[in-house]
Amino acid sequence: MPDGGHRDADLLAIGRALKTAREQQSMSIEALAHVTGVSGSRIRTLEAGLLDPTYELLLVLSDGLGMEPSTLVAMAQQRRSSSG
Repeated sequence: MPDGGHRDADLLAIGRALKTAREQQSMSIEALAHVTGVSGSRIRTLEAGLLDPTYELLLVLSDGLGMEPSTLVAMAQQRRSSSG
């Protein structure tokens, strides 16, 4: 059974990576929501590390940010390894 603490840290890392990527694009949550069709509340929940995103959601969000999903995941992995 996976360690819940590691999973929580992974979710937080992907959420923070998403927020960083969004802010680097000078994009508000509302603007990202508009571009992607993903609700602002769902984006906020993801950025807070409280939502386990599906691959499809990562594809949609990374596309809305004009980046490859692998770049977003790499940002999360970098955050995760530097914090742990």
